[in-house]
Amino acid sequence: MNATYRPPEEFTTERFVVRRIRPYDAAAIFAGWATDPDVTKYLTWRPHVNVAETKEVTTRFHSDWDGTSSFPAVICPRDARSELIGSIHARVSGSKVSYGWLVRKDHWGRGVASEVARWAIRHAFSHRQIYRTEAACDIDNVASARVMRNAGMTLDALLRRYLQHPNVSSEPRDAFLYSRVR
Repeated sequence: MNATYRPPEEFTTERFVVRRIRPYDAAAIFAGWATDPDVTKYLTWRPHVNVAETKEVTTRFHSDWDGTSSFPAVICPRDARSELIGSIHARVSGSKVSYGWLVRKDHWGRGVASEVARWAIRHAFSHRQIYRTEAACDIDNVASARVMRNAGMTLDALLRRYLQHPNVSSEPRDAFLYSRVR
């Protein structure tokens, strides 16, 4: 198997359906998390000010799937497939997959990201080409660090001035890098 790794366009975990993001998801994403300063606090972008901005992003993210390295997806409960409660974004580079995720605030603390990340990591390692999965988070983002540990990742490094979080600081911030390897 020499093909480049790609996550599936849709998969299910015990409680969730994860699927390729679609342009028509913009309104639900805008209402669910793109405008929420708590959800976007440790992200690399500022909260959206109008749904047109979210539509532009969802259209671009949907098109990303036509390439070989960027795979943004939304998370829905299995019993409510039209309700978007979060997202996970896989980025493939050679033998490595890097992940980022977010969960709508009313679903925090329910293990959503941990369950989806565990599945995504297992799937990545089912491909012979993938040897490393990783994710980074701001040093103050304890919830994301917990997700990484719950997904089986271990702390690799403290990266100085590594991530730009415009909702926290105008300067790059320190980050923790977690990984799981095979």
